[in-house]
This record gives sequence, C-alpha cells and structure tokens, in this order.
Amino acid sequence: MRQFSTEWTPDQIRDFGRKPLLLRHGHAENPLFADDALARLIEATPRSHFHVNTIDRDETDPRKWREGDMSGLSGLDVMAAVARGNIWVHLQRVHETSSAYRVFLDDLFADIERNVPGFRSYRRSMSVLISSPNMNVALHADVPGQSLWQVRGRKRVWVYPPQPPYLPQEKIEAIVLQRSGDTDLPYDPSYEAGAESFELEPGDWATWPRNAPHRVRNADCVNVSFTTEHWTDELRAGYAVDYANGLLRPLFRGADLSRETRGPAFMAKFAVAAAHKGWRRLAGRTHMPVTVDFRVDPRAAQGFADVAPHQIMK
Repeated sequence: MRQFSTEWTPDQIRDFGRKPLLLRHGHAENPLFADDALARLIEATPRSHFHVNTIDRDETDPRKWREGDMSGLSGLDVMAAVARGNIWVHLQRVHETSSAYRVFLDDLFADIERNVPGFRSYRRSMSVLISSPNMNVALHADVPGQSLWQVRGRKRVWVYPPQPPYLPQEKIEAIVLQRSGDTDLPYDPSYEAGAESFELEPGDWATWPRNAPHRVRNADCVNVSFTTEHWTDELRAGYAVDYANGLLRPLFRGADLSRETRGPAFMAKFAVAAAHKGWRRLAGRTHMPVTVDFRVDPRAAQGFADVAPHQIMK
C-alpha cells in the first residue's frame, strides 16, 4: 500500500471532517499530473464531465462565475490557454475516464481510512483542476465531503463556517435540490472575520466540514490541483435532511426546519427525500441548465473568446 499522507496528529484525527484542516501528502511529483498526462486527460474527458469557468480577478460576487466550453481542442491548446489566460478547467470524475486515476483514488482513501479510525467512505469521486495564474475562484459550497490537494503552484483558500450568514439554510437546500448552482451564495466583506485561511503549496491538502463555503485565489503561477469527494453515513443523513427541508419549506411558510439527523422526524424526512429522488430519476430531472457564453482560445489574451450565450444540461 502506498503512503499518501504524512503522520496524522491526534487533533487532526479527531477533527477530520469537522474542522478546516491543513495536512501534507506525497504526490506532488506523481506522473498522473505531468503535462503530457493532463493533456491526454483533457482530450479523453467527455463534455458531460467538465466545466470551464472564468470570473474577473477582482470580482467578489460569486454569481458572476461564467461557464465556457473547450470541446474539440487539443489538451496542449487548453493548457496553453490556461497558462496565458484567466480560466479554470475542472475535469470531473476522472476515475471514470481513466483506470489509473481510479486506482489512485482507491489507494488514497484506503490510506485515509487507515489513518482515521472509524472513518468509512463510499461513492468517492475525483476531479482535476488546472487553473490560470491569479485565478479567482468564486465562493461556493459543495454537497459531499470534500478535500483539495495541491500538486503544482500555490493558492490561498478561505473557508467559512457552514452556517448563516455565510450559508443560509435555504441556500444549501436549493443547492442540494439542484434548484440553484453551488455559487449562488451571498457574500459580504465582513465575512472575512469568520474565515479560516490556508496557503497551499505543492504537497499540501486541505479539508473542511460538510457544506462549508470556500473561495480560492491562485498565486501568480499556473496551478494544478485535484479534489476528492466522498460520502459517509453521517454525510448522507445530513444531505437527506437538507433535501427534505427544502421540499417542506413552502409548507412551513419559508421557515427553517430542524437539521437533526436522529429520531422519528429525521426518519420521516429521510423517507421523503428518498421518495422524491426516486421520482426525479424516473422523470429524468437529474440535470439543470447551464448557460455557456465563452470558448477557450489559446490565442486570446484571457485564454478565451466570448460566444453567443446558449444553454446545455449539466
């Protein structure tokens, strides 16, 4: 078994998944993240499995996050656009695209589970991020458990508590229900007083509690990172409660409902969420429209050119 992370401290073991943490890993030089491997991965990733985004470098409103396209371009052209421009390439579920990344992902979580007694994960996922110098990644909140692993370059991450005002309850419910995107969050400069911030260098990785809003700014260098997502029974229970609360909110005149994950009320909400998710799958309502308004262009100053807005389902 390969060793992925350095020795954990007792505090890190106790706080994993419950507090923002900065740890170390041993894969900054892994050939899976070399330029040639990344170029091949870009070319192999289907349209359904990638996002390309941009936002002005000084923009703080996460709703200004824009979606683009890179279909048909060579991996080297995309990487050239990243190096000279202002774009963020997100290759999703790379473990489904390449068996090498699937083995890597399985080994990585086996290592975490060996180091953190009682931690058992499933439905794991891995994404690769290739982003421009000084790229500003909008404030957003993810649904599963998540970690960010730095491979190349440097970036700063700000993590905010997963509670109001940083994360209003109705916002995470809408994200869970796919009624809004993960960047549809309020932001105010006063939030910085409540943030924890990490400077990530090659070999660092950060993790935080479920749904904790976070934003990222790259240093003046190309960045290569990867993210991992996972589920546990505890995370699944929290997801089910948020899902059901979102469905029930109109019946309770918009009031926040309990997020408790034990007891009869929780079991009823779990059943409501499961039934509704089953109906959505049968009805084919598991995707949401995304507006695309630019295309990656390695010749353009920002690494992309605007195109007529059009919608795709993601």
